Amino acid sequence: MKNSNWLVYATAILIITILVGLVYVSVQQSHRSVANDPQLQIARDMSEQLKRNRPVDQLMAGDTIEISQSLAVFKSLYNSNGEPIQSTGLLDGTLPKVPKGVFDFTRANTENVLTWQPRRGVRIALVVESVDSPVISYVAVGRSLKEVVKRVSNLTTMLFIGWIICVGIIFLYWFITTLQNRNDNQ
Repeated sequence: MKNSNWLVYATAILIITILVGLVYVSVQQSHRSVANDPQLQIARDMSEQLKRNRPVDQLMAGDTIEISQSLAVFKSLYNSNGEPIQSTGLLDGTLPKVPKGVFDFTRANTENVLTWQPRRGVRIALVVESVDSPVISYVAVGRSLKEVVKRVSNLTTMLFIGWIICVGIIFLYWFITTLQNRNDNQ
């Protein structure tokens, strides 16, 4: 087999790999960024309401959930030191404590959109807003990424299978053409 033929097959495999990689990155980022949408809306609305001195009780209505188990959106309020004041979500029975660096970034940038992993097995899409209020300095709104992780895992499996099939077709084509070339040369 000529070296140039190997180059053609290797190039085809490289192109397929790049395209599968681009599909993965595009869809994964779409899944992950959409996971922030409800939190962004709720956090911004709460921030505006707090600026207008709306009572906190009206903003924090709803059942308290265990954020390590539930897919529901939760809301938390923090003071200027980043200490939790009130939350509709609990982590292992306590108010969720976000790392200080999150509040430092939020203070400097008004808003912080991040993935927070408070412990193994718990990943949260979290939005933190800085608030100008006498008692409350930060609003944090989050929800579990369990379903997003499942979707990305399914995406990875589907794309890997598709990549294997495409590469398999290239190798099958190479094998058939190699056999044909041997038969033609005999």
